[in-house]
Amino acid sequence: MKLHHRMIELVVAVSVVVISLASLFVAVYQGIVMDRTMKASVMPVIQVESGNIDDDRETWVMTINVKNTGLGPAEIRYFNMYWGDEIIRDTSAFIARCCLPEDIPADDRLPFVHDAFRNGQLNLVFDNVRRRFLAPQEDIDYIAFDRPDAATQPLGHALWESLDAVRHEMSYEICYCSVFDDCWMARFPDHSREPVRQCIDPAIAD
Repeated sequence: MKLHHRMIELVVAVSVVVISLASLFVAVYQGIVMDRTMKASVMPVIQVESGNIDDDRETWVMTINVKNTGLGPAEIRYFNMYWGDEIIRDTSAFIARCCLPEDIPADDRLPFVHDAFRNGQLNLVFDNVRRRFLAPQEDIDYIAFDRPDAATQPLGHALWESLDAVRHEMSYEICYCSVFDDCWMARFPDHSREPVRQCIDPAIAD
């Protein structure tokens, strides 16, 4: 009889332990699910696009647009433009290399571009992207470049046309984080996106 009672007590004890472990597992799993659900509810998704027409203004304007199409705010940690495998660190130097007539000597190319800006032949408008927070569905034009008039600004017009052609050879890399400090690095026009532990800017790390 005593052995029978001990067996019952043992079965009850084992059952209590199993139920407790199951309850703990369910609680932990629910916590994980809730954490993932909360993070998904504020997940940002950054898109980068370039174009050459402003539909609202019905005019030619070259833009590089950064937009948050996700559900939560995004902090932009860094944003880099590339031509080939090289980071574009200076816009004037880039235009001097990519878009001037080949007969201009190498030493004269950058001063040529600087003169075009000073003379009003070129006019680029930049907006800040780095360390900026974008609300859901908010977007900014990192660069806006109105096409110069061919009659009054022939040099600027020619450079705009050359840059518009080269624009299709450019790529973009952007790293951003959510309010929970989950971070992603995205590349365009590949439209690739991968999670990263932190955003390390290659332009600074070089």
